Amino acid sequence: MDRIMPIDLERAKLRKSFRGYDKVQVETLLAGAADSLKQLLVDNATLREQVERQYQDLERTKLAENTLKDALILAQKAADETRAAAHQHAEAILEEARQSALAERVAVQQQMSEMRWDMERLKGEKKRFEEEFRSILERYQRDLSVSPIFRVVEGDVAAVGN
Repeated sequence: MDRIMPIDLERAKLRKSFRGYDKVQVETLLAGAADSLKQLLVDNATLREQVERQYQDLERTKLAENTLKDALILAQKAADETRAAAHQHAEAILEEARQSALAERVAVQQQMSEMRWDMERLKGEKKRFEEEFRSILERYQRDLSVSPIFRVVEGDVAAVGN
């Protein structure tokens, strides 16, 4: 059966019978049904428009949600990449610090070795100096014991007999 439209009720041609319904009541009923049906169709159209708008809103919301998801994924990837880069940079700094500390340690050990060598060399020089100084002192003592005593008298040196 086809849909009944308000106009169908308004233009309905009913047969008349001798014992039929009251014509005014039937027409009033049909007019009321037609008005109700018109109102229902208007309401239905309004609801369809609302559903369509809500569907469009839903589609926009889904699109925005997908965009936000994509942005969140990109932000997470960027954060992960930044974290990884920072970790690599920190590792590089630590490795550089380790290498620098190792080089510094080697330099200090080299310097200590050179200082030990210098200390040994200076000990040797001191020993030679002491030996030379002792030798000179002993020679002067020998020379003084065998040579005449010198006396200094107002700028002149005179030999004094033994």
